Amino acid sequence: MRFLDNQRTEYRSLTKATDAAVEPVSLADAKTHMRVDTDDDDAYITALISAARQWAETYLDRSLVYTQWQMKLDMFPWEIELPRPPMAREGTNTSITITYTLNDSLGTATLSTREYRVDRDSTPGVARTNYGGSWPSHLADQNSVTVTWWGGYGSSGSDVPAAIRHAILMHVGHLYERRLAADNVASNEVPFGVKALLDSQSWGQYR
Repeated sequence: MRFLDNQRTEYRSLTKATDAAVEPVSLADAKTHMRVDTDDDDAYITALISAARQWAETYLDRSLVYTQWQMKLDMFPWEIELPRPPMAREGTNTSITITYTLNDSLGTATLSTREYRVDRDSTPGVARTNYGGSWPSHLADQNSVTVTWWGGYGSSGSDVPAAIRHAILMHVGHLYERRLAADNVASNEVPFGVKALLDSQSWGQYR
């Protein structure tokens, strides 16, 4: 269970419902960056790109390419903060669904989108009740409320800020050159340049 803000959202679980369809950087981008001109390590480099992207997402606490998230809460908070910003803003990946367990615990209901407001400009995004409105009565129990939404800068790797994309390339290059768990250089340490580029994209709590 994680607290985002004592006055906002306490979630019991946060999982990926749909992972990103593409990576922020391509295999060709990575090979060009590392000046690799053979295909022998293509599968390995592809895996490194995915690993570096996941590390960057965790470090920034953000979504990069459109990713669908599902969060479970025990009850409706005052307002629902949606982790792993930014919220998706365009195209088909903008839907948000809120379901809750009925008081009789005999089933669930989906809250109409007319019953709440969504602030996609906030970092992170926020779902709030309508002015003068309230969240519906429901069974207060573990995982009673489920929120599903999309986060990310866009559907293409090119939508991700250049600083983040370059940090991923630098991290991939570091991992490619340092394949052992330990050597004379502290390979378990992410290079300062990678963190510096990612820190340049920080914004308050959500970097």
